[in-house]
Amino acid sequence: METIILTTTVFVQDKLYIFQNNPQERINTYLTSINKWLNNTDFNILIVDNSGYTFPEFEENEHFQIISFKENEIPEANYLLQNKSKGASELFAINYAFNNCKFKEKSKYIIKITGRYFIPNLKEYLALNNFDVICQNGMNRCELVGCKKIHFNKLFNISLQQNDGSYCNHIEFLYNERINTFDKILICKQLEIEPTQQGGINQICTYL
Repeated sequence: METIILTTTVFVQDKLYIFQNNPQERINTYLTSINKWLNNTDFNILIVDNSGYTFPEFEENEHFQIISFKENEIPEANYLLQNKSKGASELFAINYAFNNCKFKEKSKYIIKITGRYFIPNLKEYLALNNFDVICQNGMNRCELVGCKKIHFNKLFNISLQQNDGSYCNHIEFLYNERINTFDKILICKQLEIEPTQQGGINQICTYL
């Protein structure tokens, strides 16, 4: 069974590259996406919000869980206090969600998708492919990235250290470097989505 981790930040922090910063606008965007994931798929769906929003609009069930925390109140996240990288915070949130996930043991694949996006027909597409890691078309983007659970700690390691020992806050570069160490890499075709406002820039996204 695949577990989809939907990453969300309702109350934006002091990070670089933020366009949509109105909390209600962000909530509305997330609610649209989450409803589609819940009503149109049978994935395990795990929402993680690192700004404390609990999504009271939904009720959990055996295939749906909400994990909410405030990054600046978690001692393990103290290393992020002066870090303006959204990617660094996202890596921490993914790990926090994975480690507190109630269906962790039943998951074969862990796929992180930015919470504002819904991908129709993802289940059918995944069923046609065997892979160790998955990324979207154009590896300079990271709205969709995932792996077999056994590879989680390698792909989603919270370290920002590259193979050459230098540090990098550009999460796309880190994912790219890590993904290229695997043999079975699924680079997706362009996956069409409904037009959705991006969070970081003033642009409408129509595919991942």
